[in-house]
Amino acid sequence: MRKKTEEKRQTILDAAKEVFRERGYETSSVQDIAAHAGASKATVYSYFPSKEALFMEVILEAGQAHGEASFSELVASDSLADGLRRLGERHLAFISTPDALALARLAIMEGERSTLGREFYDRGPGVLVERLAAYLDGAARKGLLRREDPRWMAEHLKALFEAGITERRLFGSGVEPEPAQRTACVARAVDIFLRYYGAA
Repeated sequence: MRKKTEEKRQTILDAAKEVFRERGYETSSVQDIAAHAGASKATVYSYFPSKEALFMEVILEAGQAHGEASFSELVASDSLADGLRRLGERHLAFISTPDALALARLAIMEGERSTLGREFYDRGPGVLVERLAAYLDGAARKGLLRREDPRWMAEHLKALFEAGITERRLFGSGVEPEPAQRTACVARAVDIFLRYYGAA
């Protein structure tokens, strides 16, 4: 049996990115990805148990890179409101993409049948909430926000960012928002959040 390597795993992931981008999730197959990676289906399955798991890894890897850039901007911002607006705009831009929406739908569908839904939350939205909670807790300690449960604060802000956009997109009831629409939605979200949680 051949030894697994990180290099081979990354080769398969890179191939999956290309195949999903060119053909879309639904019409892509593990065979397509294996051929693109110069590997056998058995090799692909030895690294990833299913096409769903591969797709999740591809999107969450992109989300992780996106999240790092978003939080770097947040921490570097001189203004709490400005930093939260930048974070919100980046967040909405990413979760409104067709691939991110496809993964969210897949995770919901698989939620009761496998661990994919839980893994998606723990490695995606859950990470955002935890990191945002830590940041908001720090802001509260500096006197910029009221002292409340930081996780609830993070959950509320995330929900405000997504209000009127995410649910419609998940159910196919809305088009991808224009940048100006995202900016306006996020500005309102931050204003509402700070009106409630802002320090007196």
